[in-house]
Amino acid sequence: MRRICSVGFCSTIAGCLMLAHLVFFPAPAFAQDTRSVLEQKRLIRSEMLRYNAIAHQSPRSVLADDQIDVKYYLLDLHITTLPQYLRGRVVMNAVSTQAGLDSVVLDLMRALTVDSVRMGGQQVAFRQDSATFTIFLDRGYNPGELISTEIFYEGVPGSSGFGSFEFSAHGASVPWVWTLSEPYGAKDWWPCKDHPADKADSTDMYVTIDSSFRAGSNGTLQPVIQNADGTVTYHWQERHPISTYLVSLAITNYAEMKCYFDYAPGDSMLVLNYVLPEHLSGDSALILNVLDGLRIYSGLFGLYPFIDEKYGHSEFGWGGGMEHQTMTSVDAFSESLLMHELAHQWFGDMITCRTWPNIWLNEGFATFCEAVYEEHKYGENNYWAVMNNWMNYAKSASGSVYVNDSSDVGTLFDGARVYAKGASALHMLRHVLGDSVFFQAMYNYAHLAGARYNTAATSDFESVCEATSGKDLSYFFNEWIYGLNYPQYTYSWSQVYLDSGATVTVHVHQTTGTPTPPFFTMPVDFRFSTAGWDTTITLWNDSASQTFTVSLPKSADSVQLDPQHWILRDAGLVTSVADAGQEPPKIYSLGQNYPNPWNPSTTITYTLPERSRVSLKIYDALGQLIATLEDGTRFSGKQSVAWNNTGVASGVYFYRFTAVSETNPSRAYSEVRKMTLLK
Repeated sequence: MRRICSVGFCSTIAGCLMLAHLVFFPAPAFAQDTRSVLEQKRLIRSEMLRYNAIAHQSPRSVLADDQIDVKYYLLDLHITTLPQYLRGRVVMNAVSTQAGLDSVVLDLMRALTVDSVRMGGQQVAFRQDSATFTIFLDRGYNPGELISTEIFYEGVPGSSGFGSFEFSAHGASVPWVWTLSEPYGAKDWWPCKDHPADKADSTDMYVTIDSSFRAGSNGTLQPVIQNADGTVTYHWQERHPISTYLVSLAITNYAEMKCYFDYAPGDSMLVLNYVLPEHLSGDSALILNVLDGLRIYSGLFGLYPFIDEKYGHSEFGWGGGMEHQTMTSVDAFSESLLMHELAHQWFGDMITCRTWPNIWLNEGFATFCEAVYEEHKYGENNYWAVMNNWMNYAKSASGSVYVNDSSDVGTLFDGARVYAKGASALHMLRHVLGDSVFFQAMYNYAHLAGARYNTAATSDFESVCEATSGKDLSYFFNEWIYGLNYPQYTYSWSQVYLDSGATVTVHVHQTTGTPTPPFFTMPVDFRFSTAGWDTTITLWNDSASQTFTVSLPKSADSVQLDPQHWILRDAGLVTSVADAGQEPPKIYSLGQNYPNPWNPSTTITYTLPERSRVSLKIYDALGQLIATLEDGTRFSGKQSVAWNNTGVASGVYFYRFTAVSETNPSRAYSEVRKMTLLK
């Protein structure tokens, strides 16, 4: 019989376990604007708050030795909540990479005191500083020789601002301990080489706590040991390589909910969830969405990479989520949050960014995967709704997706720059390569030798995409990953009527506001249409100002640049070739959508006499907000935006347009028009 779910909660009464079967009905597809946009923004906002706090309150440099290659960690932790205290023993096995290595520097904050260090059962000398400690080895070690140290320490861990190691509470003051170490917080609670590039091949986590609690961590749970003093010891084994920032703990009187991912006939994997008891009844059905996510992502990127261990979640006390390997930490079980963190198991955990400037390989990928999940579960319209929101957000990005200055932790996790623009870059690359080639490239990247269960840089992903597609993509990565801003297109068109159709001349002009790049080289779609007919032709735009001639079987009534919005851009139509890139319109105006009535999509145009802050929103006949099509700063010119039928019903809708000049806020414009959707 297929195992659906089991739930239980930990209490002081031994053996108390409640079993239940949950029936899961997929949620109906409906517009992402009304379902999870707020959740997406909450996730970004909470992560930004966390990382900005870390940036201002903790040392940001990793000082541990780069002359060792760590192979294994064993953490043996005894944690009490009254008093709040940690006593720890860490065994580290590492290989020397230097001849005659006689000392090793590890990361550890001074809030914790090192009691002693042993090698081969004998104490060795050490020196502790503010953010590091140095072990003086028992002899000199040459390249390839194994160094094994045993470190004893204790104290009350710090938190680097928020989250590295927290003693907190939930419910009626029930103790709650949890960790969140990204990017530099592991050293707040255990001695290690705190750098993402040096993954340990495996870890063991022993946690001794009060017997009324459960402890969640990475890998697979070994038999729980009942101690004579009223404590229990949880032993978690992680047998895949793992970065220090992904090692985690979560401790309280969790309820347990088990699900199973059936990934092959007769084979299933445990999905283990530690939920606060007071949240169990409301969260159980939401958690089951992760089974769809596992199925979708496994089909696209290869089977879940830790299939021989587990996946799951543990609730923690910080807003948003953290992709701890095999057991994500979340503050809630919203669908978009679960899918973001699940995607990290492939892109972030199995393949980890080699250095923090490459963090978009983690966060941009997971953000894009949210949209891919929506597409596969709810349909194409939901993909577009998610991506249009991210692309609007990406327009406010400052700096390149590749974060050159990683000393400021806040910039590493900039929502518009790393998450939204990183996701937008993948969205655009999808169109540049085509669906089959793009997703084959994503699969190949997830299986790249040397990166799989290891680390990668942006150059590795670029090389995979080029090898898969047979295309030189240096132009794309130079402008979208290492470059700044996005293109602002103006275009115009004219045609010569022929007996067999028409010859259409299209002039395109673009500005970028930056010399890096001065223009964006991109394949740009143009839709030529007339009543009852349309065709889309892709033109290769590789200069700031360019003219194209296209032969059509029919004359065109309208021409749209990038009608589906594959490109992160602004676009404005001007009335003649001579006007392209020249004088803007004199007044604000809002056009009637075309076609009208419409189905499945319609286009709304408006003109701006100068750079303005604009808003374009759709309302139903009752005045309820249905969608936000524009919300941000746009350049002068004639602009167009498409609205797809994103699961809304037939009927009359109203679109409200407002614009305020950036240079003269007293100059404002507002207008409302009506449209009709017929199905």
